[in-house]
Amino acid sequence: MVTAGSGRDSFDAINQEVGARLAERRRELSRSLRQVAADAEVSTSHLSDIESGACRVSLPVLLRIVRALDLTITELLPQIGGHRVSRDSVNDMSDSEAKVLSHNDLDLSISLIHLNGHADHQIDNPERADVLIYVLGGSVVCDSDGTVVALEEGDALDTEQVARHRIEARTKARMLVARGNPNR
Repeated sequence: MVTAGSGRDSFDAINQEVGARLAERRRELSRSLRQVAADAEVSTSHLSDIESGACRVSLPVLLRIVRALDLTITELLPQIGGHRVSRDSVNDMSDSEAKVLSHNDLDLSISLIHLNGHADHQIDNPERADVLIYVLGGSVVCDSDGTVVALEEGDALDTEQVARHRIEARTKARMLVARGNPNR
């Protein structure tokens, strides 16, 4: 049994809301699907499917579309699951801090991480949920259970079945980290 606000119904509602906001912003800018799709490096048909809510959008693709529309995630999604995401609270972060942008009622946990050069951050993941690390700025080295990968601005690392990530900043860095919510 699926109840309102859970499972597939919840994803469909989020897909519809995200798509409607993207389409609205594109029209505000008087830009065509083709123009925005080219800037975001996606096909026109995929952008159309995203705007109509017909498909789920991955975080890296969503971030490229948001940039192409001169938006931020907090402007696109000012409310997630009935909770407000405050851009001011994100801007008030110290230089070596992690801030959770989602809440326990969502299936996906999203955090914004700021690191000074050579600072590090550890993600313990005993439930081995999928983890996506997207670098918004700077450069980092990520050690995922012994597999070491260097990431620069715009790079993403998508992992499965990894128990621990250790992220070390090479320079001042900002990242979005998304993973299955262990509280669900």
